[in-house]
Amino acid sequence: MQEYFIMAWRNLWRNKSRTLITMASVFFAVLLAIMARGFQLGAWDYMIDGILHSYTGYIQIHRRGFWEDRTLEYAMEWSPSLAALAGEEKEVKNIIPRFESFALVSSGNKTKGVIVNGIDPVKEDEFTGLSRRLIAGKYLAAGDTGILLSSRLAEFLKVQAGDTVILIGQGYHGTAAAAQYQVKGVVKLPSLEFDNKILYLPLPVAQEFYSAGSLLTSLVIDIAHPVKMKSTARKLAEKIPPEYEVMTWHEMLKELYQEYLVDNGGGIIMLFILYLIVGFGVFGTVLMMTAERMREFAMMMAVGMKQRGVVLMTAIELAYIAGIGLLCGIVCSLPLLAWFHHYPIRFTGEVARLYEAYGMQPIVPVAWRADYIVNQGVVVGFIVLLAVLYPLYTIYKLKLPEVLRK
Repeated sequence: MQEYFIMAWRNLWRNKSRTLITMASVFFAVLLAIMARGFQLGAWDYMIDGILHSYTGYIQIHRRGFWEDRTLEYAMEWSPSLAALAGEEKEVKNIIPRFESFALVSSGNKTKGVIVNGIDPVKEDEFTGLSRRLIAGKYLAAGDTGILLSSRLAEFLKVQAGDTVILIGQGYHGTAAAAQYQVKGVVKLPSLEFDNKILYLPLPVAQEFYSAGSLLTSLVIDIAHPVKMKSTARKLAEKIPPEYEVMTWHEMLKELYQEYLVDNGGGIIMLFILYLIVGFGVFGTVLMMTAERMREFAMMMAVGMKQRGVVLMTAIELAYIAGIGLLCGIVCSLPLLAWFHHYPIRFTGEVARLYEAYGMQPIVPVAWRADYIVNQGVVVGFIVLLAVLYPLYTIYKLKLPEVLRK
């Protein structure tokens, strides 16, 4: 068996140009597929991660019906037993309590509808990293009565840290809610949509403002591995009482999830077209290589080599070509992926404004994950395998007398 590998390797370099061209087609197919998929997944991962860690999280627990109506009538009492049940799941890293509602915020002649987030400053910072996003003033501390404004909201209201704003809303059971708060700090959120309409209050201050006692609207579940989100949500739903519901971000942010699915499908279609082009390119190159060597194969069989041996030797040659092309494509893609992951492309000018108009930051990073890298290599390898089956079949059906008479 060893001699077949040796002969196949030597045969490759008898025609270096042909071998290198075939390897190059596999190499560029793998490289382009990995980079295209990396940019697409990276852009979505960056946007989704920014939104989830600014707002919903991956999983939430709330009273059944809250997410549909979003009113304080569906607020729930803080329950240590409920938190304990959720904390039993090994994928749960942290449980973040929130009191969320809507209000009008006003400064001077500027007024805007906003999302009010009552938060535990310590737990919220562990999950969202709010303190690291501070661009002015100070972060909330225990006992504070001030607020944090998102940067674009502060810009709209024309306020800075130290200024005061008026908050007007409707409290629990329809009570009036109005108060004046000092802006303690300004944070810049990665999602431009939420950076335009979120303010943060310490949890006790928000509960007092809305006359809600110790009520909460949701528990945000921070999980260790986002890929296990669905299984974790399913296990939590089996544990908690029936008056509560567990929702993943797929259910809470349906429009975003649908956009993701559509774009992901479009990316797969583009990759499929690339795979077709590559497959036909490899098929044509291998078919030409096989046709040119028919007389060589006939001579080998004429001097005693079995037909199955010729097919095996040729299959090993093609495996060498595909394997080297795949390996080089993956290896060469890794430095590029690492560079664009740590130093993402940042758009400026008109393109940046177009991104911002759709509520996205003008940054295109690359996903740094093993799954899609391996997947592209496997798919391209499978396509190359399909492309070489017919040439191998042609060799297997080779008619020795006909070839030698030519």
